[in-house]
Order: sequence, then C-alpha cells, then structure tokens
Amino acid sequence: MKSDADRQGRFQPAKTAGRGSRFVQIVAKPRRAARRKSKEPKLTRVAFRVSRLMEFCTIRELQNQTGHDFWHWPLVVLKELTDNALDACEEAEVAPVISIAAAPGTIEIRDNGGGIKSSTVKSILDYMIRVSSREAYVSPTRGAQGNALKTILAMGYVIAHKFNETDAEAMGMTIIETGGVEHRIEFRVDHVNNEPKITHAIKPSPITLGTKVTVAWTPKFMWWDHYEREFKNLAESYIWVNPHLTLRASWHGKEFIGVEATNPAWEKWRPRNPTSAHWYDKARLQRYLAAHVARDRALGRHRTVREFLSEFRGLARTAIQRKVLEEVGCSHQSLAQFFGVDQVNRAGIAKLLASIRFDARRSHIPQVHHRRQLERRDQQPVPRFRKNWRGSGEHVGEGAGQRHPAGDLRPAPRVRLHSIRGPRQELDHPHRRRGAAR
Repeated sequence: MKSDADRQGRFQPAKTAGRGSRFVQIVAKPRRAARRKSKEPKLTRVAFRVSRLMEFCTIRELQNQTGHDFWHWPLVVLKELTDNALDACEEAEVAPVISIAAAPGTIEIRDNGGGIKSSTVKSILDYMIRVSSREAYVSPTRGAQGNALKTILAMGYVIAHKFNETDAEAMGMTIIETGGVEHRIEFRVDHVNNEPKITHAIKPSPITLGTKVTVAWTPKFMWWDHYEREFKNLAESYIWVNPHLTLRASWHGKEFIGVEATNPAWEKWRPRNPTSAHWYDKARLQRYLAAHVARDRALGRHRTVREFLSEFRGLARTAIQRKVLEEVGCSHQSLAQFFGVDQVNRAGIAKLLASIRFDARRSHIPQVHHRRQLERRDQQPVPRFRKNWRGSGEHVGEGAGQRHPAGDLRPAPRVRLHSIRGPRQELDHPHRRRGAAR
C-alpha cells in the first residue's frame, strides 16, 4: 500500500469551498512523462509544382466553368457551337445556314460562314492563353471569355475517363473541318507532368465553305436516352429569334427541324459593326483602352486617340472627332499617352466617355416571322393581328372574327439559353396573347 506521504504528494485539498457546498474537491497533480526520443524518421515535405492546366481535365473543374452537370454537356456543346456558327455567318455578312446532326457518340454542327484560320485552331490548343475576338469589347454578342472550344475539347476526355472500365488510356476526339483542311484533335493527359497532352493531325477535307465541327463521345455515355427532348427544344429555340436563319437538324438520322429563313436579308447589330459608346461604363472603357494599348505596344504601333474614336458608332466623321478631341483636350495625342504611363488617366477616360456617348439603333424581329413559326408549330393558319386607334386588338385578313382552335394565340415557351461564356439569359419573344398591347 502507498504511504500517506505519497498520497499527499499526488492529491491535495482544493481551496475552501463556499458556503452551502456539500463536497470538497480533490485536485490531482499529473506526473510529467519523461520525454523519449522517437526512433521514427522525420518526413521532409517538398513543395511540388502542379500545373493549373489540369483544371480543364476534371469533372469538377469543367462543371464549374460550364455551370452544368456533365450529363448536360451535350446541350452545352450544341449551344456553344451553334452560337459560334451564327457569329461566323454574321461576321461574313451572309444569311446563316446551319445543320445539326446528333447520333449515338457524336454531335456534328456545320455552317456556311467564313471558316476558321489554321492559326486560330492552333491558338485554341494552347491552354496557357484564352483566345476570343470579343475580349475587351462591349456588344450584344454571345460571349467573350474565349474558353468555349477549350472546354469542349476536354469534355470528350473527361467523359471517357469517367466511364473507362479498362486499363486503356482515356482519349477525347474533336474534328474541325474548315478551308479544305481537317484538324483531328485528340485530347489526352500527361499524368507525370499533370498537363493536357494534345495530338493535332492535319489532312485534306472536302469542306471548303464554312466550318464543320464533330465532337465524339464514348458510346458508354448514353445521354441521348434522357435528354432528347431538351436537345430538340434547345435547337428549335434558335428559330424564334433569328429570322435570317435556315436550320436543319436531325436526331439519330431522322430530321426533326427543316426550316427556311423567313427573311434572309434581316439585319441586326453584327460583330463587324462599330461598337457603341452607349454600351460602356468607365471600367469597361478603361479595359478597352488598356487592351488596345497593350496590343499596340506588342506590335510596335503608335495609335492616336482619333484612330481609336473611329471604332465607335457615329464617330466616323472628321468634324465629330475634332469636336470630341477638343472637348476632352487630347488633340494630336497618342492613345498610350492619353491612357497614362505611370498612372491611369481615369478623369480623362470619364470625360471621354461622357463626350462620345450616342444612342444605338435597335433592330426588331418582324411579327410575320413569329406568325409563320406559330403556323409551323401548330400546323394551322394563324390570323394576323393589329392595333386599332383605340388600342384594342382586332384580327384582319384570313380567319378574321374566328376563334383560334387553341383558344388564343399561345406564346412560345420561355427559352433558357445556358452559356458558359456568361450569366444565363432568358429571352422573351415579342409576340403576346391576343388583345394585349404591343
């Protein structure tokens, strides 16, 4: 048995308890354990360098960039490639003729635009940079981030890697045919350096007009069993807002859209048109100026403020340019000097923006275009509609005074166009219910 001295060495009474306390606390003094030298070897941590290019090669990162689950990626491919096709045709100033073909394992989209230069295709394969002809511009175009094709090239690999049940190396393939050249792009990953490994093969192609893009998927990715309706609805939504578009689309070899343009000569603001100062704020105009200054510096060019003004809508005339330069106080000044060498000339940029703002002309979609699309959808004539002087609606022409079999003119469904280039956009079509004011 332990002696009382040992016990008192380990235990001691607590401080005097307060009144009303029924117990006395006993506090134990813990013994200090003797330090022992560990025989286990120490780990010396090394700071590894990991390439950020792998952000394009995982499901999580691609879902963050696209904003969609991987099962919806075929819809992203349809949206982005169709947008690119429309942009290419509008920049070439031709009425767009686009064909879409969805089959098990592939999605093909072809247009009649100006095509893609081989140098542009090579720059798309460089994942260290972003390539976009919309960067720094503010305009009603479909995107500006410049990573759409980069993500599409990586989607095939990521899907193949997810559904890969063998030891074979995963690979995604995309084929771009333009200007008589076929670019066969195979996307793999270098697992040692953690970087994309891209193989780019070139051979002749019969496609000389426009561009044809084919995205291949692994057959194990059977998305078509669940998203046929969404794919068809998204493809059809382009008809309602593009009167100049001729669209043909097939699903597993069977055509489900064959629509001719209702107005091939219909025009809207195009990417080649001068941009409008009305679309800019101070920060975006500063970004636009900085992009020009950086590009001119890289090319060894000296651009004047007057040359910069000529890019804006309504500022092509020399008299207007002279007036703006005098108001801002930057006559005979280079753009780099006006922007600022050591410090950004924010006061001058704000004054320039206030001086060059003009209202932009707006285009509209003709009512006849929507009436024809309703007739195509409902397979029956739709009476014409106009407003009388009192503001109430009345039908004219064929079917006047007759009730529509559907009970009323049904508006087209809200079209939700998902885009990885920016926030989601909801487009409301101009036609409304009968009797509503326009």
